[in-house]
Amino acid sequence: MLKTVKISQYKGFYGTQTIEFAVPNNSSFGSGLTLVVGPNNTGKTTVIESLLITESKKFKESERHGKNVPKIVIGNTQGGATTYTNNRGGSLISFSGAHHGINFELIPSRRYWQYKFGGQHNFQQLVSQSIAGETRNSNVFDLGPVLKTILSDSRILERFNSLMKRVIPHFTSWTIDTGDDGSDYVKYKTASTYHQSNLLGDGIISLFRIVAHLIHDQSTTFIIDEPELSLHPAAQKRLAAVLSELSKDRQIIICTHSPYFINWHDFANGAKVIRLNKDAETPCRVYSLDNSKDYSRFISGTINEYQKPQLLDLAAKEILFSDRIFFTEGQEDVGLIKRWMADNDIAQPFEIFGYGVGGEKNMKLFLEMAKDLGIAKVAALYDSNSTNYSSDQSSYPDFLLKKLSTEDIRDKVNRCIRSCPYGKDRNGTFLSNGRIKTTEKSNFQALMNEIVTHLST
Repeated sequence: MLKTVKISQYKGFYGTQTIEFAVPNNSSFGSGLTLVVGPNNTGKTTVIESLLITESKKFKESERHGKNVPKIVIGNTQGGATTYTNNRGGSLISFSGAHHGINFELIPSRRYWQYKFGGQHNFQQLVSQSIAGETRNSNVFDLGPVLKTILSDSRILERFNSLMKRVIPHFTSWTIDTGDDGSDYVKYKTASTYHQSNLLGDGIISLFRIVAHLIHDQSTTFIIDEPELSLHPAAQKRLAAVLSELSKDRQIIICTHSPYFINWHDFANGAKVIRLNKDAETPCRVYSLDNSKDYSRFISGTINEYQKPQLLDLAAKEILFSDRIFFTEGQEDVGLIKRWMADNDIAQPFEIFGYGVGGEKNMKLFLEMAKDLGIAKVAALYDSNSTNYSSDQSSYPDFLLKKLSTEDIRDKVNRCIRSCPYGKDRNGTFLSNGRIKTTEKSNFQALMNEIVTHLST
């Protein structure tokens, strides 16, 4: 199976960048899942092309960096590696080492397809070799004949229909018919009526394509490019659950812009989360979350925390997609800061992390996560009596860490007879009713001006 790919001097990659992929453990959902995220134009397509490279491809002059030698090294789980480079400084590719032996299959979630089709298609070879140089081709393979092959095998058809129904619960049935012009086409049934497949929505067509691939041999390493295209969020979540389950015994690589495909349970089970970054004219760089760090253990212990379900919910997953992020201790901080900015007509050119980090003791975990994701613009806000502020400042000198001038974001009154989470009254920047104190207006304005400036530039 695939272990690593190293890319250097090719397209947006200059110095060697390495991606390590998840390897399924045959028991845990998500264990074979690798998620590749990152802003537009950070190199996700280049990673796909690198994995699908063959000797038939050419290193175009515009893809190379002067006299530097492009190099792509694909390593497998057996310790073998195949190195692809250009031949004698030209465009032709040569490779060294034994072939990596990995069967890659690209599932391109592109909208366009040929709903009428003819001829035959080898089900065991869904992807044309030409795709290595044409990953953005809108009609990379003729889906129709593939579906015809599925329809001819009751066992495969049952599995195909079962997976389709899990993602689209109202899925009923389909067949292939021949029109008066002699062309075959797919007929899809909704309720009691069959429709020609040219009347289907883009999302349904995309699912036909994705599922047609996934029922293939599990020894294949699947690459899915933007599975979220044209899919309703509910369908995205259901598809993500299917991919998580299938990845327990096969490798699935997903390049996505959607937080719905991120599942912290998968990460706890060994899934790899890769983020690609590229600022202005700087090279593409690879970052990844580390399954062995403290934040991974925190995630594993928190995903089933019934008292704080908001800590790692959908809003929290935006950390994987943000390039400017602001951490606060709690959910009240988030709400009060957002309202204060709106009341003062201050634009918010950054994301505030989820509903807070769940207390200052957790701040270091999320700062480390932001560092590992390569997020350059990060700020965090602590209470004035924070015990971790100074050490966190020393650990993350590139981030802007600030303290309130008060003990809490809002006044808290201790009404407990015995033990209490606060233990005593706490003085806040805002009154208990959520309105900012007159005495704190200038302090808070200056603090927020510094944070907004840092995250805006």
